Amino acid sequence: MGESGQRLRGELGTERERAGGVRRWRCSKGLRERVVAYAAECAARRESHDRIAGRLGLAQETLSRWIRESAGSNEFRHVAIVPVEHSEHIAAVPSLRLTTPRGLVVEGLDPELLVSLLRVLG
Repeated sequence: MGESGQRLRGELGTERERAGGVRRWRCSKGLRERVVAYAAECAARRESHDRIAGRLGLAQETLSRWIRESAGSNEFRHVAIVPVEHSEHIAAVPSLRLTTPRGLVVEGLDPELLVSLLRVLG
């Protein structure tokens, strides 16, 4: 964990203690903004919200909500399905396949991404 992550984890713990150590507490706006900025840096290095939240001592759902709220929207992002050209590199990477009860198929997932997707879908 980098110095910035350690410092943020400590500050989050201090705020939680000030709130009486309760499970649900309100984080100050400034600290929340710094946590979101730190998470963006980590996500740019392809770290999952689950891993970042664990490092900070937060629930993944809390961190993801803070990130969504900071973007100014609680709506889903627009996505597109595009064909992928198969290459040796793609074929060499093991991937998982998720088939939903309605028959939607999502392929090319690594285990960490699959777990994150399942948590979001419930």
